[in-house]
Amino acid sequence: MTPFERITTEVRAQIPLVRAMEAALGKEQAHALVRAALDKANRAIVAQRGALLDIPTLAAEFAGFGEGVRYEFETLEQTDALLRNQVTHCDYAEFMEQIGARDLGELLICNGDFAMADELGLKLERTKTCMNGDGMCNFCYHVKATPAA
Repeated sequence: MTPFERITTEVRAQIPLVRAMEAALGKEQAHALVRAALDKANRAIVAQRGALLDIPTLAAEFAGFGEGVRYEFETLEQTDALLRNQVTHCDYAEFMEQIGARDLGELLICNGDFAMADELGLKLERTKTCMNGDGMCNFCYHVKATPAA
């Protein structure tokens, strides 16, 4: 199963639950609970790696994220401590639009990137997403400084 197939299958199952939570609790509280639960789950998944992520490995994995779908990006800058990519087309945003749930796309798909990056020893900065209608995603990953012994 490609990452796209796995993620879209999970999202299809999550949408009715999020909609029910929004109706019962209000959008803000529902989204806060969902984000906390997904962040915890994502951290647990990436913690199984047992190691922090370096930039060359991240660059290779970033490219593989679009396996099986149209996922267009350009690497704008790469050093030992930084990876800056710009995504100009993302089928995840198109998928969410097609199923009438684009308003949940950042919550269920995009925003998990921050917790996963943190767990892997990286800091992610991103101010724009295709999902939000910005026309691109501006990813900037930094290797977090290791604390002095």
